[in-house]
Amino acid sequence: MVSSSRQFGSLLQKAFWHEARPEVEEVKSLVERSRSGDLDAFGQIVRRFQDMAYGFAYSILGDFHCAEDVAQEAFIDAYRQLADLRKPEAFPGWFRRIVFKYCDRVIRRKRAQTAPIDDAMPIAANDAGPARIAEGRELEERVLDAVRALPGHQRTATTLFYINGYSQKEIAAFLEVPVTTVKKRLHDSRKRLRKGMIDMVENTLKSNTPDERFSQRVIAELLARPRPLEIEGHPIRDILETIRSSLPEYDLIEGQETVEKSAAVIGDPKDAYHVDENRILRTQTTDTIIQSMAGREPPVRLLTAGRVFRPDAEDRGHLKVFHQIDVLCVQAGANPDTMKATIRKVLESLFSPAELKWRPACFAGFEHCLETDIRIGESWFEVVGCGMLTAETLRQGGHDPESASGFAFGMGLERLAALKLGIGDIRKLWQPPYVPEEAQE
Repeated sequence: MVSSSRQFGSLLQKAFWHEARPEVEEVKSLVERSRSGDLDAFGQIVRRFQDMAYGFAYSILGDFHCAEDVAQEAFIDAYRQLADLRKPEAFPGWFRRIVFKYCDRVIRRKRAQTAPIDDAMPIAANDAGPARIAEGRELEERVLDAVRALPGHQRTATTLFYINGYSQKEIAAFLEVPVTTVKKRLHDSRKRLRKGMIDMVENTLKSNTPDERFSQRVIAELLARPRPLEIEGHPIRDILETIRSSLPEYDLIEGQETVEKSAAVIGDPKDAYHVDENRILRTQTTDTIIQSMAGREPPVRLLTAGRVFRPDAEDRGHLKVFHQIDVLCVQAGANPDTMKATIRKVLESLFSPAELKWRPACFAGFEHCLETDIRIGESWFEVVGCGMLTAETLRQGGHDPESASGFAFGMGLERLAALKLGIGDIRKLWQPPYVPEEAQE
C-alpha cells in the first residue's frame, strides 16, 4: 500500500536553471507558492539553488559524489519542512542549515568512500591519449588540493563564487553574513592561492558541477545495489519465504522495477526517479498486484514482492531502495474481518503471539482503510497498510463489485526483518554480515 505522496522527487532531475537568480521577493514568492503545493515553483527553487547546495556540501565534504547525494537529500527535506519556515524570504540561510545537517551526518557516519558510479554510465569518447588524460587529472587534483587547504570559511566562499558564478550578494544571503565578509574571504583566499591558479580553480570547480546525468547516476547506483531476495539465508528473503508459507493459496506475481509512467495506478509518478521521459523506477508494488487481478476469475489470491525506489533521505528507518510486499484477495464475501484475519495470520507466522491494534487510514483506490501496529516488547510499530478495494478499482480490474469484493495490504520487508532480529537500523540489513562483501561492489 502507498502512503501519502511526497510529489517532488522528479523535480530534482530537471535541467539546471539558466535564467537570472531570484531577488528576495522572488524567493519569498516561490516559497509561498511551493507551500501551497505548486510543484513548478519548487522546481524553480531546486534549479536556482542546486549548485549552491552542491558547492556548499563539497566545500565541507571534499567529495563531489557525496556532495551530489547530500544536495538531493537536502532538497527533499526542505520541501517537507517548508511549512516550518516562518519567513519565506529567509529560505537561502535556512536551506544552508539543512544542507549542513546532511553533511554532518555523512561526516559522523564516517561513510566509506566508494568508487565513482560514473563507471556504470555511458562515457563519451575522448581523443586525448592516456598520458594527457593522466596529466589533466593530476593537475585537477592539485587545484582541488589547493582549494581544500584553504581555511573553512574561505574554502566555502571560494567554491560558491567559482562553481557557478554566484554573486557576492547571493553568497552572503546563503551564508547569512554581510557582503563585506564574503569580499574579505574571497580576497584572503586569492592571496593564499598561488598566482596563476585562480583561473584553474574556476575551470576545475565548474567542470565538476552536476551535469545532465545527475539523476541517471543516482539511478545507476540504486539499481546496482545488492539484491537481498537473491541471497540465500538473508533475513529479508527469510521473511518473504515465511509469509509465502503462511499463504500457500496465494500465487506469486513478478513485477518490473522500471515501469511506464502512464501505467501508474497508485501514487504520483512525480514522486519517483525518472529513468527517461516515459519510464520511472517503481515506488511501490501495489500497481503490480492491482493490475494482475485483471483477466482472472474469483477467487483471485495474489502476492508480489520486490525492490522499490523512493527519493527519501536515508537514515535508520528509511532507504532509497527497500523491499515491499503486497497481497491481494478478490472473492465473494471478502470483508474487513476477512482482511484482518489474513493480516493476523501473516504476522503471527512471524511474531507469535501477535498483539495488534488498528488505526484508520486513507489510501487511493481503497476504502475502509487501516494501518496495523504490532507490539514488540513495550513498543508499538506500524507494519501494515490495508484496505478494501473500491467498486471502481474492482471494475478496472474486470470484476463485478455486485458479485465479488476484495482487499489488499502491503508491508515493508526491511521493517519486519529488523523487528524480527531486534535491529534498530535497517541499513545494517544491506551490509555485512547479511550481505557478502562481493555483493557490495
